Amino acid sequence: MASTLRMPAGTSARIVPSGTFVQCRAFSETSQQWRGRQMNFRPPSQAQPSFKTRTQGMKLADLPNDIGILPGTFIRPLWRDMPSVFKAPRDRWHMEWTWLKAWLSNHASLLQYCKRENTLPLLLNKRRHFAAKLQEEMYTAFAEGNIPKIRKTCCDGLVKQLTTGIERRPKNEQVAWKLVKYLRKPSTNFIGLRVISDRATSIPDIPKSGIRQIVVRITSRQSTTTTQIQNPSGNQPTEATNVSIKEQDCVEHIVIQNIRWNDQDKGWRVWGHINPTSLHEAWNNPYFMPGLSALERLDMIKDSMGQK
Repeated sequence: MASTLRMPAGTSARIVPSGTFVQCRAFSETSQQWRGRQMNFRPPSQAQPSFKTRTQGMKLADLPNDIGILPGTFIRPLWRDMPSVFKAPRDRWHMEWTWLKAWLSNHASLLQYCKRENTLPLLLNKRRHFAAKLQEEMYTAFAEGNIPKIRKTCCDGLVKQLTTGIERRPKNEQVAWKLVKYLRKPSTNFIGLRVISDRATSIPDIPKSGIRQIVVRITSRQSTTTTQIQNPSGNQPTEATNVSIKEQDCVEHIVIQNIRWNDQDKGWRVWGHINPTSLHEAWNNPYFMPGLSALERLDMIKDSMGQK
């Protein structure tokens, strides 16, 4: 009986006929490591100690790496998922205009972070390579049950979920993952990998510190081989039974990030997957809502974050 690569709770990856895409859901969608902590990237109020004081003496190895998605990240949906130009022109215009503003803002933040506040390379030609390499390392390590490799490749929240998936896997089951090929579709500029978002921000009060997050859309065909082993721990020679191979065409939006702390890089890691920005979010998220003044937008953002 055919089976698929078992993913942790909160993920989905189903087999579909060749040529059909599925949207892989996020491994983790909210930050778990920093929730409840006093550390954040917002300037502290006068009644609180400064961010620099709260983090004084913290080493790079002790720094949590799962902070969630940077607020205001806009992920353009696939063309087929965008509102119709003819049936909903107002919605389509808002999505396109929001995407353009986000694209310009992202480039401005990247130049500010890399060139004005630091002396860092932009790495524009290496972003897709980073994402492809990390994706392959993550899925290969998860299939093999290589938890130490997962810890080196993924952020803390994703490590926890993948580790749980490995521990729940039957002991007599062996899984192998393989990237068959990249699917050169228009949604990825006929390459198979396309940078959808690239944002960076400095950490207040901490010189030469910040975070950069890149969202890469990957269209690929992946193969999963599942093998059931008979007598995996017995004295008799092991014998493979129920070998199944399945392929799926998948559209993924992988988030990779690099945290910089006191002029030291934590290294590129996979944060997880993110879903494209929905039309409802584009109209109701205070970062994207039209017709707001800067003060009104800031007040709504504070209210949504529970900072009032």
